[in-house]
Amino acid sequence: MKKVRAILTHRWLPVFAALLAVVLASPSLSNGLMLDDYLHRAVMLGSERFGDFLGGPQEMFRFVRADPQRTHEAMDVGFLPWWTYSDLKIEFFQFLTVQTHVLDYALWPDSPWLMHLHSLLWMAALVLLVGLLYRRILGPGWVAGLAVLLFAVEDAHASPAGWICNRNVLLAAAFGVACLVAHDRWARDRRWRWYAVALALWTASLLSKEAGIATSALVFAYVVWLQNDSWPGKLLSLVPYGVVLVLWRVVRDGLGYGVHGVGLYVDPLDDPARFVAALVERAPPLLAGQWAFPPADAFIMLPRSIGVPLWWWAVILIVLLGALVWPLLRTDRVARFFATAMLLAVVPICAAFPMDRLLTFVGIGAFGLLARFVEFAFSRESSGRLGAAYGAVAKLAAGGLLVLHLGLAPIALTYRAANPLGPPKLVEALHLRAELPEEAKNQDLIVVNPPSPFHVSYYLFIGELEHRVLPRRLRCLATGVTPMTIRREDPRTIVIRPRGGFMPMVLARLVRNERHPMTVGEVVELTGMRVEVLQTMADGQPAAARFVFDVPLEDDSLRWLRWREGRFEEFIPPPVGEETTLTPPSLRRLLTGDYRR
Repeated sequence: MKKVRAILTHRWLPVFAALLAVVLASPSLSNGLMLDDYLHRAVMLGSERFGDFLGGPQEMFRFVRADPQRTHEAMDVGFLPWWTYSDLKIEFFQFLTVQTHVLDYALWPDSPWLMHLHSLLWMAALVLLVGLLYRRILGPGWVAGLAVLLFAVEDAHASPAGWICNRNVLLAAAFGVACLVAHDRWARDRRWRWYAVALALWTASLLSKEAGIATSALVFAYVVWLQNDSWPGKLLSLVPYGVVLVLWRVVRDGLGYGVHGVGLYVDPLDDPARFVAALVERAPPLLAGQWAFPPADAFIMLPRSIGVPLWWWAVILIVLLGALVWPLLRTDRVARFFATAMLLAVVPICAAFPMDRLLTFVGIGAFGLLARFVEFAFSRESSGRLGAAYGAVAKLAAGGLLVLHLGLAPIALTYRAANPLGPPKLVEALHLRAELPEEAKNQDLIVVNPPSPFHVSYYLFIGELEHRVLPRRLRCLATGVTPMTIRREDPRTIVIRPRGGFMPMVLARLVRNERHPMTVGEVVELTGMRVEVLQTMADGQPAAARFVFDVPLEDDSLRWLRWREGRFEEFIPPPVGEETTLTPPSLRRLLTGDYRR
């Protein structure tokens, strides 16, 4: 134990922790570009074919404008599915993050591994800053060392470290932690230049990613529990932070950034009622993913039949953990600081659907609290004053959490950094990799049942980068993760009825939320194809739709594909008056890549 204590109290431990984090996440160096990275490359370097749909480099995170005509044009080409909400808005204000990507494409545009290395350097900076923060709050002892090690090896950091377009999380968190360090220095010695530095870093966090708002959770919790001021003094110290936040929001809105009509994101000011509902739905999975399992990402892929029981599991887990740490919280204001920071940091990230990459701010509070709890659980007080039974349970829980976060998390970090989008077999099955013949340039590519229309849409950007033959237009008809029937009504018409609707998974609802349902009889006109909604589900998503093409379905201007057994293959529409059923492979087959009967 003396050796362990010596390591945890070593003055260079934060540096070691930062290097350890980089080493564990280093498999990401070979990841290359993924999904949004291809779009960003086209924005940065220009696109000969799709340039009209893209803004300039400074607008790389403006995915969909609130412009019905522009959105319709994107649907017509194939970037967006036919059920996209016409007034959809997905525009993120991430000015400082954009500058880091501008630097990448100015210095090493054809070296993705250097872009990944750039992200890892931000990860190292974040861990160093968190280590500094823990030592200032927890003191130079072993508890601070344990906390920074827990944070350094956390596998929830895999996506920000391993996916270039997720670098924004690392920037926002690094500036946010630095903000609190500067505020702490001001609070201790009252040198006002440090207060000015804190406000500048708060601004930088907001300009890196909207999730930088979670910095306010750290500062507020610090002011409440750790700042030695009267209550009027505490509140006055928060006022300038509020002014910066209001100015940021005014500038952001004035420049046209924001979200509207999105299924995965919700703006608390644009739709407060929906945000409250999202808070109830999303906070438990996020906290469960932070402390134990399953990863928060699981909720974006699982059907509701599995998601609801897991939500209840998350609630029960949180209640049990809360009861376990309550004796510590009653007597320790530092523990209350970390718990408050953790809980408040969950609130703003509930504006997005649960994903582990959002937990970076939450983890700062969670690992400080966990390290403090480990100290408490193995102290005489836990089994003395509180009783032997509590002491035994506390020690067992603390030991189990240490095994989970120091034993399993580093392994998971290495694996997930190399596969930030999920299991490789599953990711491969979602992508369209077809090599099209030369005549496809004059054809519409009709993909009947892709498991993820959004993965398939990136075929256009990937194909252009790799100089593949691209179709003149891309059409994704339905989401193929549930069985569906396809009935041929006449030479030019089919009717599709997917079990569970056209948006059965959360990801499929990215482009339309429940506040903007489709209606029976609603028609979407695209070049060469007309879609009519025949039936809707209780949540407003289409349950059946008629697809009428300008030409017979066998016409040479159409090329049909279906998703079967984890790959895309040729599809022949059924004869007039007949129907066929398409059944997706099981999740087990998708994860393993084994499609043998």
